Amino acid sequence: MFEAVLFDLDGTFADTAPDLAAALNRLREDLGLAPVPAAQLRSYTSQGVRGMLKAGLDLHPGDASYAELYQRFLRYYSQDICVSTTVFAGVDEVLSRLEERAAPWGIVTNKAQRFTLPLLDR
Repeated sequence: MFEAVLFDLDGTFADTAPDLAAALNRLREDLGLAPVPAAQLRSYTSQGVRGMLKAGLDLHPGDASYAELYQRFLRYYSQDICVSTTVFAGVDEVLSRLEERAAPWGIVTNKAQRFTLPLLDR
């Protein structure tokens, strides 16, 4: 019926939105801004850093401070990559059933390997 089951990492396999929001809110704190509720940022998770900076700071590539804040976001995120991230409910059961059937599965993501591997290890 299928050759493999592939899961997107952010927002499908794992709920990484809380840690991405935390990194953004650390940036906002640096800038003297109030935090944005994580729920308000959740829909931008799949857009990566670019989406988070747009949603939380109205920053766009090419803006004067974009590159510096982009790198700072990545630093903050890497420091606390798996504080509040969780696997979505039901994923463990799906994986168990796939493994019982010896069905190959994997994770696909546009997240850089330097973040993906530590996240998956945890």
